[in-house]
This record gives sequence, C-alpha cells and structure tokens, in this order.
Amino acid sequence: MPWAEHRDTAQQWARDRAIALWAVFSGDLAEADLLSLRESAAASWEDGAAWALILPPDRVASAAELDLSSIISLGPAAPAPFGLFAAMQQVGVEDVRQLGVIGATRAVLDAAHRAGAGAVVGLAAMPEARLTLVAGQPDVVVAPWDFAALDAKRYASARAHRERVLLNPGPAVVSDRVHRAVSGPDLCHREPEYSEILETVRAKLLAVAGVPDDWAMVMLAGSGTAALEAMTGAAARPGRKLLVCQNGIYGERVATVARRLGTPVVMVMADDLTPIDPAMVASALDADPEIDAVAVIHHETTTGLLNPVVEIAAAARQRGVLTLVDAISSLGAEDLPPLAETGIDFLASTSNKCLHGLPGAAFILISPRGQARIADVPPRSLYFDLGNYLRAQEKRTVPFTPSIPALYGLLAALEELGDEGLANRQGLYQARVDYLDGAFTEMGLAARVAPGHRSRSVRSFPLPEGITYDELHDRLKADGYIIYAGLGDAAQTTFRVCALGALTVEALEGFVDAFEQAVAPAPALSV
Repeated sequence: MPWAEHRDTAQQWARDRAIALWAVFSGDLAEADLLSLRESAAASWEDGAAWALILPPDRVASAAELDLSSIISLGPAAPAPFGLFAAMQQVGVEDVRQLGVIGATRAVLDAAHRAGAGAVVGLAAMPEARLTLVAGQPDVVVAPWDFAALDAKRYASARAHRERVLLNPGPAVVSDRVHRAVSGPDLCHREPEYSEILETVRAKLLAVAGVPDDWAMVMLAGSGTAALEAMTGAAARPGRKLLVCQNGIYGERVATVARRLGTPVVMVMADDLTPIDPAMVASALDADPEIDAVAVIHHETTTGLLNPVVEIAAAARQRGVLTLVDAISSLGAEDLPPLAETGIDFLASTSNKCLHGLPGAAFILISPRGQARIADVPPRSLYFDLGNYLRAQEKRTVPFTPSIPALYGLLAALEELGDEGLANRQGLYQARVDYLDGAFTEMGLAARVAPGHRSRSVRSFPLPEGITYDELHDRLKADGYIIYAGLGDAAQTTFRVCALGALTVEALEGFVDAFEQAVAPAPALSV
C-alpha cells in the first residue's frame, strides 16, 4: 500500500477497488463453480473490475470459462505465475497488489503467491475441499455462491474497511517498508536472533533520544499507556509521593494510574491551553519533601500543547527528585536535548506515533538513577515489574512473550528514520503543521494553542459554525480522511487534526480541499 504522498492519494484510497483484476486458470474450476461465479463477475464488472482467464497453450477454454471472463490471457498452467502477469499487462493493471486470484487447487494458490497477488481466494463448495486448500495459504476460502458478498465486503469500491489518510494521533499511516517488515520470519523470543533484534532496537532508540549506553530500555507488548503505567509504578518509593503535572487528559491519566497503584499524588495543574509552569513545580517540591518523583507529559495531545519538560526536570534534579516524561506522541518529532543532560530519568514512548511503526510495541528509556530507583521500589504488578525486565535482559532474554511483529515493524521504522535523518523528519513535521496553520487561518479557524506552545504534529481547532463533529468526521471519512474529536469538555466544540506518519504536505493539501467542501454551506434550493 503506498503511503500518503500525493494530493489525490486519499481519493484513490476512498474510491478505487482494492482488486482491479480477478484471474482464474482454465481447467481449475468445476462447471458449477464457474456458473456461480458468473453472477459475481457481473457485479464486479459493473464496479470496474476485469476478469481474466489464464489459458495454457494445450487447453481449449470451456463455454462457462469464456462466459466468466472479460479477457483471455495465454500463459503456462499453474503454479507458473507468468500468465497472471500477462493478464495484468493486457488490462493495464500495473500494481500486483491489485491482482486477485481465485483457485480451487493448491497449484493455482501457489501461482498467486508466486506472483505476489494482493488477494488469494480459495474456492470450495464442500467442507472437505476447504480442508485441502488450507495448506495453500489462501487469504480466505469461500463457497462459489458466497464470492459476490466477499468481493463487495473486502475488495469493491464501496467496501467499508479500507486504507485512509489517518489524521488522528496514532496509529499513523506507515510505509510499505514497515508493513513488509511485519511479515518477517516466525521467531521464538528465547532464541539469540530475537535478542539481537531487541538490542539493535535499543541502540537505535538511545541514538534517537541522544543518551549514552548506560541507559536501559525496556520493551513491552502493549500501547503507550502500558509503558506509562510501568514507569509510574516504579517511580515513587513506599511512603513517598508522585507530583503529577496536569493540563490535559493524559496528565490526568498519570494521576489515575498512580492512585490505583496506591501512590499518593500531588498535583500541579494548568488549563489545557497553558503549559505547566516550572516555577510552580519547584514551589510544590519545596513545600513537600515527601515528593519522590515528578511526572509530566511532553506533548499533551488533548490540544497539541508542549510542556517545558527540560525546565521541569531541571527543577526536580536540583532537589534530588526523579522526573518521568510521557513522550508517547513526541519522540521523533519534537526537540529534546540529549536526555542524559536534562535530569529526565524515565521516558515512555511507543512505536506507532512519531516513530512511524505499528501498534503493539511500547518502551521505556531509563537513566542510571532510574535503574537504581527501580531496585528500591517493591513491584506492584507482575507484568509491569521493570526490575524483572532489566534482570532478564542482563541474561539476553525477556520475562514474557513480546509482540515480535510489532518489534519487526519498529526496527524497520527506526532504520527508515535513520535513512531520513532525525533533523529532516522533524523538519517535515514542522512543514506539515505550518501548512495546516496557514490554511486554517485563511478559513478563519485559528489553532487553539498559542503559536509558541504548539507541537509539530497536533492541532486543535474550534468546530466551524453550523456543523457538528460527527457530521464533519463522516463527510471527511467519505473523502478518505480520518480526523479526531476533541477531548473532555472540548469534545462538543472542537476537533483535532494530527499530521503523524508517512504523509506529505501535498497530501494535506488534498485534505484542506476536502475540508472546505465539507463545511461549505449547502446550495440554496431554487423556488
């Protein structure tokens, strides 16, 4: 699947069929199956698909095969894939991912896989026939009379589940490079190959964060909240308190986690458009010597607001207090000096936001001071016991089964980031939000956060007059774009646009066009 590169990418994703060409091999399907498929072929023809019959030189096509097909392509019998390529060339389908192959035998399914077909469908009328097709690894096995419903649901132009330009705060659209990596070899996490991958990911994450090799990295199978909860549980010693900086939903989440773990919480608060004041943090620390750690959100995606985490960490460090930073939606996009110089001791993030990986891999970077703190805090969770992870990693193993596909994807995403360069990645993020700021200002919709405090990825805007969020969301979704609602009290009056992942400024130009059409007044009816 191509990434969101062009102005018309979303329209193509929203309107085009997933499969533009269906192919069958002569002699593979029974007469009755061909007759059942004919009705399906008619429906997909009307939807823009072509149907090809792959005809080996030594065969004569049957009447039913000819009736099913819109073209005949000469080619060798399955499992050779060359007739499929010839059919694609005949109808002008240039992307093999738009090729679908239907087969009732293992040989045809093998031909489809060898060609790299985007859809491999096994056709079987009886249960025992389905069983024989399983070894051919089709995407799905259906009865001939159910193929029309399958085509409509998965592959037709009006299918519901399809690629869209995601303008929500993660998961993000990612590149083919990442998608391909996820399909890497099945791997036992107790083998040295897994340890090598984990250590490579650790080294690359430390490089992105700018920290030395004495920092630890713990990888968790879960969302960013898993990393957030794990580090929160390891931060405050028994009988001590956690200071939580809250100016949005995610600061509130940290406080909720701490309280559920039984950690007393001290709050430093601001409204959701105002950064946390480091002086208020310093005053709160001076007033309460029982505070053991400070937790702050770097990028509060409630509104797209950045908090001054370096200044807050400096105030904490001067007082011998550790700092926890939620960088779930900032690492890779926002500026952070090398962490070793900041006083930050725990940093939680995830694969599927600004690093452009896929969901399922969350991680925590931990300073030497943080590692010492973990040893002083009795674990309150089995799965989130960070000390257990650190001890296991010293032995080149892990305590629990990890999300290996997500880790494959994260490794590919980090390699992609390395090829792109961190400064270039951050520059792309800035260019995208600069474009959005200008375009929405021209429409009379200024971002809610003041310019000096805005992130490089998320914007919160007031809803245009006369349209609800649900109406705006649904109109844009029909054009191939997914936006996000406001949070908390702002849910009824605001919406968010989040420019994360593999998308270009040009793709956002298409979004702005769609937005202007979505909010345009309906034309007056003539009397």
